[in-house]
Amino acid sequence: MGSSARVHAVGAASRVGGASGGWNVNRLQDVQSFVRAVRTAPTLTDIGLVLKDATRAFRFDHFALAQRLGNGSRLGPVRLSNYPDRWVERLTAQGRVTDDPVLMASERMVTPFAWSALPGLIAMNRRHLAYMDEARAAGLVDGYTVPIHVPGQASGLVSFVMAKGKVLPSDSLPAAQYLACFAFEAARRLKLGPAETGDADKPSLTQRQLDCLVLAARGKSNWVAGQLLGLSEGTVHKYLEAAKQRYGVSTRTELVVRALYDGHLSFTDIIGRPA
Repeated sequence: MGSSARVHAVGAASRVGGASGGWNVNRLQDVQSFVRAVRTAPTLTDIGLVLKDATRAFRFDHFALAQRLGNGSRLGPVRLSNYPDRWVERLTAQGRVTDDPVLMASERMVTPFAWSALPGLIAMNRRHLAYMDEARAAGLVDGYTVPIHVPGQASGLVSFVMAKGKVLPSDSLPAAQYLACFAFEAARRLKLGPAETGDADKPSLTQRQLDCLVLAARGKSNWVAGQLLGLSEGTVHKYLEAAKQRYGVSTRTELVVRALYDGHLSFTDIIGRPA
């Protein structure tokens, strides 16, 4: 769940459109303005302000972005959130990070998860249960967490959280994965720099890897991508796994984000050109 450096502003200069209406993974226009803003943000605070706007635009109430160190029991220097002040101050004063079951689950999970699923993901002890009870009392009732894993580099998580009486907006969850990965990648590059992030020498992708990546970014399954490219489902899987290995990432979403940052992909590739 993570504590944070505070982000207090009524709004960032660049707002994310599309607070209403459904999300379609093949149409990334709702995320595109967020990406433009976060990529040019000069400081972590500015990234937090943009992320705060995106959080509200996609109908969540709070967010937290945190870097994990070592075995995941410590938080790194990249921390942002708009959690209630009293909750953050309490965590900081009491050193409760090791009691956070969201942090523990994000260390083990590769795919996003809802907080309601925590009992099925990890063995919840009394301290974990007490922690979540206290979080709910502080107004952090339910959440959707996106784990970020960059082997040998910075790993972490981004959570989008609902206040009391609200449910997770299911149509915003696919977008939340992209928002999380873009925000963490921007913070990672800004805080660590190219030499430490491993970005000094950008990975190269083959044309077949790019073909498969474009279709994966459009939400196509391996089978559908194979039908379109004249390849077997297993071959598409191998191309995508090789691309993930070159970037050192664990999920397709992280692969798409890194490829967009490096210029291997553009939003035109993913959305398609206007008719």
